[in-house]
Amino acid sequence: MRLRLPQRPVRYAGWLLAGVLLLQQSGCTTYSRNFEQEVQNLASRDPAAALEVLEKQHHPERNQLLYHLNKAMLLHMLGDYAESNNEFEQAKKIIEHYQAASISEESAAFFINDGTRTYTGSSLEQLMLHVYAAINYLLQNQVDAARVEALQIDVRLRQLQDANPDSILSIDPFVRYLTGLIYEQLGESDNAMIAYRKAYNAYLEHRKVYAINVPRILQQDLLRLSRQLGLTEEYAEYRARFDTDARQFDRDGAELIVLFHKDLAPIKRSQRIAQVDPASGYLVHFAVPVYEPRHSYLSHARVVVAEQRVRTEPMENISGIALRTLQESMPAITARALARAVIKYKMSRQAGENDGLAGLLMNIAGVISEQADTRSWLTLPGEIQMARVTLPPGDYNVTLELIGQAGQVTATRQLDRINLTRGGKRYLSYLWFPAYPTTRH
Repeated sequence: MRLRLPQRPVRYAGWLLAGVLLLQQSGCTTYSRNFEQEVQNLASRDPAAALEVLEKQHHPERNQLLYHLNKAMLLHMLGDYAESNNEFEQAKKIIEHYQAASISEESAAFFINDGTRTYTGSSLEQLMLHVYAAINYLLQNQVDAARVEALQIDVRLRQLQDANPDSILSIDPFVRYLTGLIYEQLGESDNAMIAYRKAYNAYLEHRKVYAINVPRILQQDLLRLSRQLGLTEEYAEYRARFDTDARQFDRDGAELIVLFHKDLAPIKRSQRIAQVDPASGYLVHFAVPVYEPRHSYLSHARVVVAEQRVRTEPMENISGIALRTLQESMPAITARALARAVIKYKMSRQAGENDGLAGLLMNIAGVISEQADTRSWLTLPGEIQMARVTLPPGDYNVTLELIGQAGQVTATRQLDRINLTRGGKRYLSYLWFPAYPTTRH
């Protein structure tokens, strides 16, 4: 498609300069910097202070989704799961309303940068929204409501697969496993078995891309449920593949499921690129987002309850998926940024032919306004781990030992005192965020 330049490019100098001011007001170029205090409060185990700082900040309309997502996660950390889900519902409404971008936003994004759009979240963030909403319901023992989220997750995964069948996100393994847990708790064994199978196949595919294995927990569930459903051949296949036994559940017993959310997802930075436009031959400069991983200081956690000590297993590598999905999106992001940079360059040249000052203004505005969209859900954990513990009914104190990379216990955390009933399940959730170096642009 041939790009048509505006007839009066001088007018666009004012537009681009206004866009620069808009950019500063929107906070998208400094979003991570503005969030430094919250991160440090989280590192000091003070989510209430982080929430207070978040509430005092200015959140432009285009960043409202991030406000609700971060607030929801902080409320989750504070144990206010109902209010956390109210925030997630607000986030869903924003995504639904703004998913079809307006013409004016698209025009501004084309001439200024992608950060001028109302943020509707990455595909990963939209999926994790449903995951954490479902977890909130499970923590409140509202399994029917969690099932509604599971159905929404199924719809979202189908949409992702239709949009990009090769995307690693469209076959997310933990999402499938979580839906299987929900179905099984509601007595829907057939649906649970289908979900566990999908989770198993997805883990095999994800293992090819980054470091994650099929969790032993899932292996045990496949063995147990295939035998329970009388799937003799399938059970035999799993017995041959897995080096584990089916986890036995006493009908008179109960189960504790602990979710350990470790570290923070990678943070986006802006990276400037110089590239020759193949069509025009112009050398132009533009910016694209890149993820900066956040290094982990912990390996896993250990759940200590009664006489049992159970290690958590990695179930979801959010950081790995984030890096992969951005990589998949990069060709489209780069093409859009390149086309925008070429337009700005041509406009400044054309303006300069008639008015040197106008050309200079256009060039300055184009350079300043060219920023990558670095917005992201900054309280999203980097990894989800899980432990499942079978116990007799009764009251228990639950302790979480945090294990470092060298295998040492770095800290202990006392979780809620719980009551387990015959045949029941109880979920506990703990988020751990370390202190990270001060962020930069």
